[in-house]
Amino acid sequence: MNLHLLKIYVCAVEENSFTKAAEQLGISQPAVSKAVRELEAQLDTLLLERQGKYFKPNEAGQVLFDYGKSLFAMEREASEVLRAFKNLERGRLIVGASTTIASYWLAPYLKKFSDKHPGVDVQMVGANTENVAQLLLDCKVDVALVEGEVVDERIETRLWRTEEMVAIAPSFENGARKRELEQQVWILREQGSGSRNVAEQLLQNMGIQAQRTLEMNSNEAIIQAVAAGCGVGIVPKITARDQLALRRVKRFALGSGKMERPLFRLRLPHRPLSNAALAFEALLGAPKH
Repeated sequence: MNLHLLKIYVCAVEENSFTKAAEQLGISQPAVSKAVRELEAQLDTLLLERQGKYFKPNEAGQVLFDYGKSLFAMEREASEVLRAFKNLERGRLIVGASTTIASYWLAPYLKKFSDKHPGVDVQMVGANTENVAQLLLDCKVDVALVEGEVVDERIETRLWRTEEMVAIAPSFENGARKRELEQQVWILREQGSGSRNVAEQLLQNMGIQAQRTLEMNSNEAIIQAVAAGCGVGIVPKITARDQLALRRVKRFALGSGKMERPLFRLRLPHRPLSNAALAFEALLGAPKH
């Protein structure tokens, strides 16, 4: 069935006039009349009972009119719904983020987005860097933010911002010697974590070979383990600020200068972003240092 012809037919019956239907559709009156005749020919069914200039649908014509009216009402509804998604009046946004970003950096951005687009449902998924990258590849998240650089030719990595890292101990004097540091139990994140990669790289840069390690699945767990005297660790400063303020752990210098690590945004180059994802990335703004 030709839906264009059906649309003209429905309009003609609705207006009860070929002339009014033509005005409504922006076409000529003969074009409306011709379209209705073509539809009857295609369906091999008479649809209208004509009496001079007047007409009314017969039984078959009334049935087709009812179906057509419902069909085009659904079409209008679908267009309105899609328009709402386009204008961010409704929709869904799933943000995947590495553990520290999810726990400490995202909240202000999520609030700004929700305040600006209250009709969009937002879900945040926290995992380590490796798992967030996989979620992006599986198209299970719309926006991905991670703490470690991802080496995968399918993924585009962009710098978002940097954050400071600190070395913490239950009680430790600044200026500890390399040998003393090597004898410590180093408490590290699990494999696949961006924090783990950064900590190992910092130790390597210092020439420190940790003889004993203890693995934890969150920075908070590392901080608590350090406070309990289990060893020393390297964590993002933002995660340790409360325990440092309470003096449950102490910060110590690991080499000279500030220790920082980059935080990244991940994208799939060939995957179009939804309007919600584009709006959220705009809120994230330019890279911050």
